Amino acid sequence: MVTVNLTMNSSYYNSVKGTLNVLLPEVEIHNIDEDVEAELNIIVKLDTSAGIKVRSFFAGQNNLNNEIEDKEILSNSYNSNDFDKRCKERLKLIIYRLLCDYLGEDLSPWGILTGVRPTKLAHFLLERGFDYQKVDSLLENVYGVAKEKRDLLLNIIKLERSYFPTPEEAKNKVSIYLGIPFCPTRCNYCSFAAYPIAKYQKYLPNFLEALDYEIREVSKVVQDLGLVVDTIYIGGGTPTVLSSTELDRVLNNLKKYLSLSQLRDFTVEAGRADTISKAKLEVLKRQGIKRISINPQTMNLKTLEVIGRKHSVDEVTKSFSLAREIGFENINMDMIIGLPGEGIDDVKRTLLRIKDLNPDSLTVHTMAIKRASRLKRSLEDNNLPSDREVSEMLKYTKKMTKELDLIPYYMYRQKNILGNLENIGYAKAGKESIYNILMMEERETVIGLGGGSITKLINTQDYSLERLVNPKFPKQYIEEIKERTNEKISKINELFYK
Repeated sequence: MVTVNLTMNSSYYNSVKGTLNVLLPEVEIHNIDEDVEAELNIIVKLDTSAGIKVRSFFAGQNNLNNEIEDKEILSNSYNSNDFDKRCKERLKLIIYRLLCDYLGEDLSPWGILTGVRPTKLAHFLLERGFDYQKVDSLLENVYGVAKEKRDLLLNIIKLERSYFPTPEEAKNKVSIYLGIPFCPTRCNYCSFAAYPIAKYQKYLPNFLEALDYEIREVSKVVQDLGLVVDTIYIGGGTPTVLSSTELDRVLNNLKKYLSLSQLRDFTVEAGRADTISKAKLEVLKRQGIKRISINPQTMNLKTLEVIGRKHSVDEVTKSFSLAREIGFENINMDMIIGLPGEGIDDVKRTLLRIKDLNPDSLTVHTMAIKRASRLKRSLEDNNLPSDREVSEMLKYTKKMTKELDLIPYYMYRQKNILGNLENIGYAKAGKESIYNILMMEERETVIGLGGGSITKLINTQDYSLERLVNPKFPKQYIEEIKERTNEKISKINELFYK
């Protein structure tokens, strides 16, 4: 651990420290006023008399220093809030560069961007009136984003914008997320609502009753307000842990109480191969589900055992083939790079098996160490690949997706993601998950139903949002369903009532 004292404008200190803590966790940051003895003392000079001019250097050393001058911020395109924000961005970038030079570390390819949705920044800049070339320049010069990531981000937002409802359209549209919080087993990297069905089976009948109630009551307000249901996504957990009869029941209720005539996208996660059967797939097909997701995460049996997935690679292959036979023409697969014990050869093996199956979309997740996962609690016992190895794995997935004619269509990042990298959804043209785009960019209200679901109420005037969270634990969901549903209905009425 390297200890650093910063001498800088105190009003920006907490923001700068927060970013550096994410980007350089091996560096302990303090304000000089905290009177902490440090190995390094960095002096930062900020001059705002004619734009923004920032200089940073080590006290007593002249061999390492950085300077940034910014007059672009004086343009009429910006206001005083933008100026203050730009000061923070300049301070973050210059100190980050200086520390990386000192430590001999590469800059993150995402520069100083640490948030979950870098695409939202690019969309925001476009909506401020900047063109794509200007957005690219700002991403490079203000945020320090490398060309590879800028190209990825800009290509994605161009595609995403073709699926966005206008603000006026979004005033009358909603998407639905329905969560089934049960799984065959809990994977050790998982922090989602995923309760092993063998242990929590006793809650399932009452959970389905509560879900029936929530669907029915929330649907009433959707219908009364004349809202269009735009997309539906059923996730979890693992929805196909339900029996074929139970799946049919849930889907029948959605179709019974909601008008789905203008639905653009309906996805059901058939995630775990050990939950998929011909009967369940036939139910999904008969109910009109167009897109399903079969998620191996890896095609290496040893890793499947390590991460707690109780199915084989052959089961994945057979389930995928069965779905094709039944007639599904839009099948997604998920994989994770950076799993414990896996190297680049393991990732290549997974991708070659996936290539043979030729899915219509592939979501590539970079391993993130989540606070609520078992992996976090036993981190020292898990052999995770280095950041450099993970970066090489991600490059190989990019090569393989090109061979499959898959293009990136949405992207997000997570806290504690390996290599400070990203998750990317790839799809063949026209096979994108519209729900994923709208949910990630928060362009349309998402109503959450079921265990662990999140309702995002979007105000289309400024795209601000309010979140309502359903309980994850089935027993709590059952006990609180009426209270939570009443609150949700009240908030939906408040947002959409004209």
